[in-house]
Amino acid sequence: MIVFLHTSPVHIATFDALRDRFAPDLGIRHVVREDLLERAVTQGCVTAEIEAAANAALTNAMTEGAEIIVCTCSTLGALAEAFDADAPIPVMRIDRPMADNAVMLGNHIAVCGAISTALVSTMDLMHSSARDMDRANVTIIDHLFASSWTYFQHGDIEAYHREVARGLRGAALTADLIVLAQASMHGAVAYCPEISIPIWSSPETGFRAALALIDYEEKTA
Repeated sequence: MIVFLHTSPVHIATFDALRDRFAPDLGIRHVVREDLLERAVTQGCVTAEIEAAANAALTNAMTEGAEIIVCTCSTLGALAEAFDADAPIPVMRIDRPMADNAVMLGNHIAVCGAISTALVSTMDLMHSSARDMDRANVTIIDHLFASSWTYFQHGDIEAYHREVARGLRGAALTADLIVLAQASMHGAVAYCPEISIPIWSSPETGFRAALALIDYEEKTA
């Protein structure tokens, strides 16, 4: 069983669909802690108190039958990787596989986020992957679409995605690959079909990497 730690319920349908597509007989469970991201956004960073609360949430997620915990929040991604060091089962951040692949294939990468905490975390992740993959010369530029987040907070996901798409069009002008810092941004891709460069989001690559970590033979029919 895979246990997902989310900071928004909007991700549940995304990962249920991925389970149905690649692992229909695999059990999954969703833990939603909106308060963790809300507090990080309010504070402008992940404080010691937020870290303690996130670690407690990860600990509580290790219920009977859990084979791996996947943190889908990029803001908390570094905490998940740090927690993994001493955890009895694997704990992974959803966006590490995406970052590793991106730095291997892109030379001028635009990292786009709707909130600064996620963008900072993803930029750190991208530079970490570049070092690990011996791709230190890759260009990685950050783009913050702060105006879009208000729509997300008010539950207007369509407007959120349209505003993100507007930002993606600008980011695409100087990049050969776009990385979305938040899984919630993926729906914006449908609103900018004219962008010809790859736009990568973390859910599918992360989900399939999690399957590999638990030696699950995914279904691709």
